[in-house]
Amino acid sequence: MHRTTKRAAKITALAATAFIASTAVANASVTIDSAGKGFVGKGDVQTALGYNNSALQKAVDAKTLVFTAQQPTSQSLSQSVSQSGTQIGTQAGTQTGTQAGTQSGTQVVSQDLTCEFTNGSGTKTFHRDGVRDGERTGTREGTRTGSREVTRDVNRDGSRTGTQTGTQTGNLAYDLDVTDRKSNQYTGFILKGWKGQPTYSETGAPVWNAATYNGWEFGDWTFGNWSFGGDYTFEGGYEFGGYTFEDVAAAEWGEWDALPGENPDDCLRSQNADHITQISNVVTPGPITDGTIEDGAITNGAVTEGATTEGAITDGDIAYGDITFGTVTPNGTAKVFVNGKLLPNTPTV
Repeated sequence: MHRTTKRAAKITALAATAFIASTAVANASVTIDSAGKGFVGKGDVQTALGYNNSALQKAVDAKTLVFTAQQPTSQSLSQSVSQSGTQIGTQAGTQTGTQAGTQSGTQVVSQDLTCEFTNGSGTKTFHRDGVRDGERTGTREGTRTGSREVTRDVNRDGSRTGTQTGTQTGNLAYDLDVTDRKSNQYTGFILKGWKGQPTYSETGAPVWNAATYNGWEFGDWTFGNWSFGGDYTFEGGYEFGGYTFEDVAAAEWGEWDALPGENPDDCLRSQNADHITQISNVVTPGPITDGTIEDGAITNGAVTEGATTEGAITDGDIAYGDITFGTVTPNGTAKVFVNGKLLPNTPTV
């Protein structure tokens, strides 16, 4: 990534103060300070370039010696990051339900018939027993428990946000203003300071630290369907209403209890009405015998939602924002070169 244009102003501001002062190293004949001032012995130049005295003399006279300096630098970097994520969870719930039921039953009935004849036949009484069928309906309530899977997704600008920091290493390169020092012969070169503005170059790729995130910010849950396990558990029995019995005429009657030759129909025939002064026809319901209960359909009621248990978060893609560049800062001692060759006794870190 090229960042020369962005950094031009910062590097220009560094021109006067970029270099950390370098003190002379023992037994070295190269010194340079923060202003680019110092001294280079001729022996170091000859060693670096492989010149003898005559070759050095010619190079100085021809002004072909070019002195430069380089200093390592570091630059702080920061960058915004955002990450999407998905989280699964489970939610418990209970559901109420009602169930209809029907129950059959039978009821014992008895009939007593009495009639008094005026034609000399006297009073006649008759009795018979029977049974009739009935039915009643009822309901009962129950509950069942179940669970359903829930998920929630996030994919927004900064589902979670943070920063990552890094460092970019580089070099500042300077030209040096130099005057030769001569006493009968050249003994060295006086460094008079920097010439022009430094040139910045990166060395290697940026080194980033691990990103530091804020907490997740999730949207609402998206629920799936309930998955209920097992059948309803009903509490108690049905709450039945009263029986509805068939008409007495439809009952299964037994034989009349009558004397030989007597017929209860004689009391009921319309043609005998003129000969009967009083008639009593009483049907008496007896005890009921409950029959079997048949379960009907279950009507599902409302679901009472329980707590949601959050599951693991699956990290999604990471989006990187723009890089913010810090100041280019020298972090080592300047090295001095002649014609691109490092002087042997130049101070180093």
